[in-house]
Amino acid sequence: MESLVSLRYLRSEFYKIRWSMIIGILLLGPAISLWIGFGNPTEMSEGANDWLWFFSLTVHKYTMFFYPLIVGVFAAFVCRYEHLANGWKQIFCLPVSRFQIYSSKFLLVSLLTLLTQLCLLSGFLIVGTIYGLNDPLPWSILITKVIKGWLASLPLMALMLGCSLLWKNFATPLTLNVVFILPSMIMTGSGLLGSWYPWSQPFLAMMPKHEWVTSINPFMLFMGILSTFILFVVSTSTIFIKRDY
Repeated sequence: MESLVSLRYLRSEFYKIRWSMIIGILLLGPAISLWIGFGNPTEMSEGANDWLWFFSLTVHKYTMFFYPLIVGVFAAFVCRYEHLANGWKQIFCLPVSRFQIYSSKFLLVSLLTLLTQLCLLSGFLIVGTIYGLNDPLPWSILITKVIKGWLASLPLMALMLGCSLLWKNFATPLTLNVVFILPSMIMTGSGLLGSWYPWSQPFLAMMPKHEWVTSINPFMLFMGILSTFILFVVSTSTIFIKRDY
């Protein structure tokens, strides 16, 4: 039985990435979110932990806009090399299956988005320390929220990777991503709808309890993330495997 991921092919994927641009994206999205969160803070709720308060201000716009955009950009980048000069035919001549190609690209996108999350957390801790936040640092909550936000974005990764594999034009999946980000502002207002909407799932999973966040059912959110992830992985990988490039 073949392995799900070819390590040799995954290594080649890392070599193909234009890391100068990727590093810029890794830093830019979290940096803008931190600037928004700390640059013009709203009045803190009475009794709130100042770390969690500023974390809410930071991830509010980050999960609503920047993070979904970053996921789409990473998905488009890992497919860009093959779309140039019809590079798919060269890839398909390698001794790896199409599913291994798909899973390797998905793993690369997921690793890049995890790095983005870690950049956000590291930047938040540094800026919060410089800003002089004095309350006890809720390590477990912050780390848990960052990991949950990453896991909640897995369905969106699969969907955007499928779109990037399907369309040769670099801008098409990115435009589609922007179009579907806009309704997320409405979807996040409903815990039920947002739990099944890929662009709202990271927001609902990552935001601490706050008056901005509607009451959500954790089990419903989990089921929404798991179901959409399975749906998008199965559908996009099947299309990629059967499609004639």
